[in-house]
Amino acid sequence: MVSAVSSTSSTTSIDTSSSGSSIAALKSSVAKLEKQISTKEESLSSAETADEKSEISEELTSLRAELAKAQAALTEAQAAEKASGKSETPEEGAAALLSGESETIGTGKFDEETPFGERYAYV
Repeated sequence: MVSAVSSTSSTTSIDTSSSGSSIAALKSSVAKLEKQISTKEESLSSAETADEKSEISEELTSLRAELAKAQAALTEAQAAEKASGKSETPEEGAAALLSGESETIGTGKFDEETPFGERYAYV
């Protein structure tokens, strides 16, 4: 009996030196590689001959190496973004939306004559 093994191997190239690489693209490539690995693992469990198993094992090894590279690039990109200060936390974004007296709520910037409604002191 002759069985044909059809394998599709797709490579994901990761360029960590380009400034245009985004974290979202790296996360996407990591997810794709993880999906390909799980597919190959399923086909490895259903492989019948030793040749099929060895071929699929080799493909799994190369996919795992690509996944390791992609995860390293993702970690590096996240560290670089964090170091450059590009990431904005939700609190910073919310603070930018406030203006006027709303910015001083909860601070000691009000005195007795500030016309801002009633104030209570809880002791």
